[in-house]
Amino acid sequence: METPRESNGSGRTAESADLTRRRFVVAAGAAVAAVGIGAGTAEAATGSAAKATDTVKAATTVTGVVNGSGAGKAPKGKWLAGDTHVHDDHSSDGSGPRQTSHQALPGNLPVGDQIGQGESAGLDFMPLTDHRTYDQVWDPQWKSSKLLLLPGEEANGSPHAIVLGNVDVIVDGANPPGSASFRHVQQSVWDAHAQGAVWSQAHPDDGEYTRADGPNDNASVQGANLVEVLNVASDPDVEVEYAENRWNAGFRFGVAAASDCHFRELWDVDSPGEPTTHVYAADRSVLGILDGFRSGRTTLSQNTAGPFVTIEADVDGDGVFEAVGGDEVVVADRKLSKKATLRVKVKGGKGTSVLVYAAPGRSAGPVVTFRPQRTNETFEVPLVLKGTDHGWYRVEVRSPGSASGSEADPNLPDQLRAATSPIFVSVGAPADPRPEIALPAADITDDRATLITGDLGTFTGFSDVAVVGGVTHVVAELHENQASKVVYRRLDAKGRLTKSVTVSGRSATARFPRIVATGKDVWVVWQDERGKEQPHRPVVLLAHSPDGGDSFKAPDQISKGKGRAINPALALIEDKHPLVAWSDNSQGAFDVYAQIIGVDKAAMNLSTAGKATSPGVPTDARSPRHPASLFPVIAVQDGKHAVISWQDDRYDPDPLWTGHTPPAGQPASGGTDPDNWQILASVRKAPNRTWSNPVQVSKVTDRADRHPGLTVDEDGTFVAIWQSGALQSSGANLGLRAARSTDGGTTWTACEQVAPAPDAMSQLAKLAVDPDGTVRAVWYDSRSTDWRWKIFTATLDPKTGWTPATQVSHQGNNTWPALHQGVVVFTSDRGAKRTQRDATQQVFLTKLV
Repeated sequence: METPRESNGSGRTAESADLTRRRFVVAAGAAVAAVGIGAGTAEAATGSAAKATDTVKAATTVTGVVNGSGAGKAPKGKWLAGDTHVHDDHSSDGSGPRQTSHQALPGNLPVGDQIGQGESAGLDFMPLTDHRTYDQVWDPQWKSSKLLLLPGEEANGSPHAIVLGNVDVIVDGANPPGSASFRHVQQSVWDAHAQGAVWSQAHPDDGEYTRADGPNDNASVQGANLVEVLNVASDPDVEVEYAENRWNAGFRFGVAAASDCHFRELWDVDSPGEPTTHVYAADRSVLGILDGFRSGRTTLSQNTAGPFVTIEADVDGDGVFEAVGGDEVVVADRKLSKKATLRVKVKGGKGTSVLVYAAPGRSAGPVVTFRPQRTNETFEVPLVLKGTDHGWYRVEVRSPGSASGSEADPNLPDQLRAATSPIFVSVGAPADPRPEIALPAADITDDRATLITGDLGTFTGFSDVAVVGGVTHVVAELHENQASKVVYRRLDAKGRLTKSVTVSGRSATARFPRIVATGKDVWVVWQDERGKEQPHRPVVLLAHSPDGGDSFKAPDQISKGKGRAINPALALIEDKHPLVAWSDNSQGAFDVYAQIIGVDKAAMNLSTAGKATSPGVPTDARSPRHPASLFPVIAVQDGKHAVISWQDDRYDPDPLWTGHTPPAGQPASGGTDPDNWQILASVRKAPNRTWSNPVQVSKVTDRADRHPGLTVDEDGTFVAIWQSGALQSSGANLGLRAARSTDGGTTWTACEQVAPAPDAMSQLAKLAVDPDGTVRAVWYDSRSTDWRWKIFTATLDPKTGWTPATQVSHQGNNTWPALHQGVVVFTSDRGAKRTQRDATQQVFLTKLV
């Protein structure tokens, strides 16, 4: 295994400071000097600390490394250093002046400064995880050529969680009356996984666990990928207690460290990367890092200089160390080979204590303690599985000095400096969680959905569908071997599926495909970074198939800007000219661009008219104004008259900033509440006409209206739908609203609710017209009795309005639907075999008419 940069022996000892994550108090920092490692002494709790040297033939059968490289194979990859939990002024409390003044003062921590601090620390990756918002990702300063920026947020009201790799904000809804208190958290986990994102429990000593009461209801949530055990704004020892409690209850996750940095005033002791999360990734890419997190392949250190510790296991004694920290190994029985070995490597640990623990953990004391004497040392320990069919082994590094966290006991003689994720060893089968409160039984009703694409254990999602002449064309995003690809499949009129075609070629960064078809012509559009993620600069590509999808020509690049071109939409003009729309921040703020291929010489900016932008002033990080126009959708009437709709926050008093800085003399407001997003539209009545200035569709100032859907019926009435939520950061459910335009999209009716369910979340609705001309909506919804997300549908009667909701899907979680001609495709985890550590997301299809 490759290891991170060598320790230079120069750590920093923290002095007392003024700030913490949650409030301003005097707190000692957690950084201590990183020192060398040497020919260590060992203190064994039981048995010898040296590796067994007998020559008995290995008898253990390793039946599988569940999330590793497989029996008999050493894992391949590299250790990458980063942070998983970092803030800036997009959090209402994201800087010192804002937090001390209860949001009344200007901010002093812009996105660019915090990213620059991560760069100067030498990090390989970093997210900005602001509270209950994704707006930091839309900030023009969200860019770096020196480190990999991960999209993410700190989600939910209580408890908090870090979501990494999501594509938009995870909205935290309210529980229905009588539900278990953690239901909304569990649904958020499933929602994140449906986006291919990673879920990490943030500072669990402030949400899931206390020493006095043990685990609370939130600890029963299943599917977390990581848990913070070294958050320097908390008590790491209590966090470790919580993690061990869950591992002993069959939960399987890796560990994370968190600077939880809010304040530039603390950069000398609590900067991004202090502490550091190291992830063992097969590839230096966003997906490589996320895959490493999903596998729990992490180790933690107080900073990038160390101490750095890893654990590996040769469970079958064949001389190959087939597992690293985070991996799950399944063996045939408890009797392991006498040559079964744990290997511990330490860098920068001279003067520390290296403690090896086995289940049940610290309550039983360490299996062995090493005292390194040289800069780099390797220790080996006999691997024995006793007293349990589900064991685990992990390592801590401790030393005297300043407290490991602002709420840690400063009188502890040895403070936590580094820790590995456990290696889990199970007999017969991997462990299942044993929560205090069980999930409701999953619905197993046969909903007659057809699997279209996706393999077990992999993510396939964000699908789209086009139905022409009885032939169904489907595209989706597939994650495989740390690569994101666009794949295509066709279902003919007799129900026969073609082989999968990779439309995006060799690219490893192709995302969010959309498809249209007419006759034998098929077009697919997507965004693609073409393998270059530093900085993130995706472009929009369009590929054409003239033979019904049997093959696709090399794609053409449609976007020409130098910023990020994202989330394309696609339609046809006159059955021969693709109309492509997308969001692009080449001019600073994200605007919606559109181009009719073969008609327009260049893309046109649809959203800039009437939008006020400002670079702000140097004295206030929150003063820039860059309203974002995002997630465009298209509807075309009679092949000529086009309407494009999108979400837009230009009417918010301070767009892209949660909370509000009040005028002088007025109280602060808003907290982390979302912006007043509205739905806007632009109209082009014919290919030879220009686009209109944006018009308001949703027209409300007290809601966050986002993610529109759009269609046009046979009479020429345009119909828009969107998800709508109160301006409340958490604990408020999303509903669906719709409006109609009978004048081609120029004016819109007052909004109406669609299939309301106040006790449930309804989101990401799509519209299309059935073969009989009926306007139909589909969306995913939380109202089912088994808590899982399900696809629902409703239709529009021009005279009486929207029908009540009808449930479409039943098994598993079902999300991100797309619709055309009465056929819906959606993402589902119904194929998953476990409630944890199973990344299965596949694309299914159901015919509604």
